[in-house]
Amino acid sequence: MLLAVSFLIVVASLAGLIYLKRKKWSFSKRVVLAMAVGIILGLIFNQMLSNGQGAVLSDWIGIIGSVYVKLLQMIAIPLIFVCVLLAFTKIEIKTNVLKVGMTIIGTLIVTAGIAGMVGIITGYFSNIDGNSFNISQTALHSANEIQKSYVSGGEQTLTMPQKIIAIFPSNPFFDLTGQRPSATLGVVIFAFFLGVAYLKIKDKKVKEAKLFKDILDSAYEIIMSVVRLFISYAPYAVLTIMIATIVNNDVSAVVKLAKFFAVAYIGLFVVFLIQLLILAICGLPPVRYLQKAFPVLSFAFITASSAGSMPMNIEMQDDLQIPRSVSSLAASFATSMGMNGCAGVYPGIIIAIVAMTQNINPLTPQFLLYAGFIIAMTSFGIAGTGGGGTVATIISLSALGLPVGLVGVFIAVEPLIDMGRTAINLNGGVVASAVTCKINRIRLSQVK
Repeated sequence: MLLAVSFLIVVASLAGLIYLKRKKWSFSKRVVLAMAVGIILGLIFNQMLSNGQGAVLSDWIGIIGSVYVKLLQMIAIPLIFVCVLLAFTKIEIKTNVLKVGMTIIGTLIVTAGIAGMVGIITGYFSNIDGNSFNISQTALHSANEIQKSYVSGGEQTLTMPQKIIAIFPSNPFFDLTGQRPSATLGVVIFAFFLGVAYLKIKDKKVKEAKLFKDILDSAYEIIMSVVRLFISYAPYAVLTIMIATIVNNDVSAVVKLAKFFAVAYIGLFVVFLIQLLILAICGLPPVRYLQKAFPVLSFAFITASSAGSMPMNIEMQDDLQIPRSVSSLAASFATSMGMNGCAGVYPGIIIAIVAMTQNINPLTPQFLLYAGFIIAMTSFGIAGTGGGGTVATIISLSALGLPVGLVGVFIAVEPLIDMGRTAINLNGGVVASAVTCKINRIRLSQVK
């Protein structure tokens, strides 16, 4: 009986969201409302239903959210491929293309290192005692399995020079399937070389170059239409994802980790302020920027999908008068490297907590700078992997010679933290765009 009532409540909530859409409620308001209702219903069902009933409810309503996530994953690789190529067809001075690309990559990696050091400092002052956590066999097994996959075997165990070689695709069509660990970067590199080839024939073979550009413009519009269609279902997916996530989680375990959760968001907020400062230096006033960026950042936060947020991100950067040749590259690279949240703040906090359990002061200049460097390199090396925050943390801990078991404890709250991390990752891509514009003397101060 309770299970049937729960299903009816979920169906009524979905119908309510459809009604609000017909009443012309804005997309962002419906998504935020869906998240709030999802959290409330998830907590109620968590207490009301038995474990078996909760599993049945989450399995069935989870179909909506799971299909939505798969649809975003389906379109991610084609979107990134087209966006990188689009950057070359929009660029005006071909001699700047290498400078633009290297500036974006450099900014993403440097800011990831800075974010990592912020995470270490935040973790140190949090006074979280890592020795007080009871590392269960399940948590230890989860951490060890990830370490085995990414540190003790597989592509991720390569040395840094070997990793750099490994990201170059030997079969770009295989990478377009997204099956290889570095597939995303492989697609970006393949598209990059196609873009360079386009620039080389742009003036010599005008007819062929124009045909290529026209085909690409058409492909972009079609893909964007598909993406917008998928994104329009976000409120319903967010509602069901939040309910299913909370129903299936041990709320008491999350409460025990509440301090770590709070510290993680404090660290993310500090990095967000640093990002806003960099944007201000580059000519984007923070208040005006946030007015334009809020819908995109909130969407990234709620869906925890960098790829799904990419189209909105690029359109928002259009409003900020950032050239498409820059924004397309930055948004694409930001989904595959230099992730300020996943590979920066999050590993930094855990590194500080673990280091203190080993009687290491993480704020000594030598340790802080070296850990920041490791984090920056890790943010490049794990591109295209799933569960990026956990993977980045375990690789960084292993590189620093620290135990990884504690990472398994924090997996319980990682999905909730991943929402904030995704928003910071996306914002890091905008920072890379702004820095690139500043270096190339593209003025953004006239943004209204």
